Parts: sequence; structure tokens; C-alpha cells
Amino acid sequence: MKSSIKDILTLLEAAYPEAKTHLNFSNPFELAVSTLLAAQCTDVRVNMVMTPLYKTKYKSPKHIIDAGLDKFTEDIKSINFYNNKAKAILALCEDLENKFKGKIPDTMEELVSLPGIGRKSANVILANCFNRKDCIIVDTHLIRVTKRLGLTKEEKPENIEMDLKKQIPEEKQTDFSLRIGEHGRDICQAKKPKCDECMFNKICPSSKLFN
Repeated sequence: MKSSIKDILTLLEAAYPEAKTHLNFSNPFELAVSTLLAAQCTDVRVNMVMTPLYKTKYKSPKHIIDAGLDKFTEDIKSINFYNNKAKAILALCEDLENKFKGKIPDTMEELVSLPGIGRKSANVILANCFNRKDCIIVDTHLIRVTKRLGLTKEEKPENIEMDLKKQIPEEKQTDFSLRIGEHGRDICQAKKPKCDECMFNKICPSSKLFN
């Protein structure tokens, strides 16, 4: 049975009505930094390191700039690839101060002009901080699950984003992304998907591949 986008959206809404990002944040700046740090690192680890730092030391781009690269690097050294990430975040903070008066902008064009912020990170920020409903967040979970469901055959993240935007109503795109992410974590895992527990079992063209 072929996957129906309407059926998929209905099942996702029922299963994950309150889906949201797993990163802790209290403002757009914190989410931008944490999103960059979360690349090839778990959200749990990023939260563990950054939540206390946001409260005590790094409340704005200027605080990171004033601390300097060496100090900031030392503070995040338990996060994967901390050296490169620290440099990217310092560059991000400098751009925010110089071009945006220390504030995270609220448009895709401005966000992707910042160091370290690609379309995926920009969509995370727009969806979670600026209440945009038309964001397709192309992370590893979304790529894996949508391909298994037969919703896209594209390979490049931007092409996947545009392909899904054609199929999913604008007002449902952000919720779809967050809910697919939850499903990828809980059920449709990379190595051993739990197809026997999956609500999409009867409409997923990939379900028989893992039984």
C-alpha cells in the first residue's frame, strides 16, 4: 500500500501531538549556539554543557566574544569537535554584534548569511523561536524516515526540503518535521527500526526490508 501524505500527517499528529526540539533554550541566541554545537553530538550532551553556561556566563554574543576563544573552547571541550565549533561560534557572535546588534535575525536569508548557520539550523531557529509553521528541518532523522516512507528520492538536504515542501501544506511543515524527528528517534531508528511497532507498517514501502 502506497504512503499517503494525508495519512502520514494524521498518524504523526496522533502519536506526537507535543513534539518539540530536544535542545534547551530560553532565547534565539541560545538555540542558535546549541544547534551549531549539536552537529555530530547528542542534544543531551549539549544541554548538559550549555544550560548552566547560558545562565551564568554566556547570555549574549558579547559575553562569548569577551571571554575569548581559549576560554570558550575550554568551557565546551566535552562536546564533539569543540575546537572547530568554538571558532565557528565566535565568528557567529562577531557577525551578530557587527551586523545585527547582537540579535538573531528572523529571516532565512539573514540567518544563512551567518557563520555556521545553514538552512537546517535556520529552519530550527525560525520554527522554534519565531513561530514559523512552514519549516522543513532536514536532519538525519527526517532524511531517513522520509526516504523509507517513499516521500523523497532526493539526496541533497536542500532538494529534500524543497521536495517535501511541495507535498506538505505550509501550515503543517514545522509540526511534520518535529514529529518525524520523534518517530526517527523512537521507532524508525537507523540500524534496527521497530517495524512491528510502527504505525506506518501497512503503508510504508520499506517495512518488509527489515522484517
